Amino acid sequence: MNNLALLGKELITRPYLTLGIISWVILLALAFTSTQAMQRKLGKHWQQLHNFVYLVAILAPIHYLWSVKIISPQPLIYAGLAVLLLALRYKKLRSLFNRLRKQVHNKLSV
Repeated sequence: MNNLALLGKELITRPYLTLGIISWVILLALAFTSTQAMQRKLGKHWQQLHNFVYLVAILAPIHYLWSVKIISPQPLIYAGLAVLLLALRYKKLRSLFNRLRKQVHNKLSV
């Protein structure tokens, strides 16, 4: 129990650990569901799950930037590459956000 308390304290005092763990869990889920058998089993939900890679593309560079003690060019380069890759997928991301916004609006208006 003492180790869990320490882990909780570390996650609160070091938010970059939280971002890293969230990113890792998402990537683990994506790895487990990347086989063709899982694609068939999940059907349309497979793509919905794999869209979380865009969240990882945002969280991972932030995790890296927060975790380094000295400002160096390497985490900035990775953050810039992530922004570039997300910019290339702008239309897809805009479509995802619009769909999510409509779903939330529909659930709130019920």
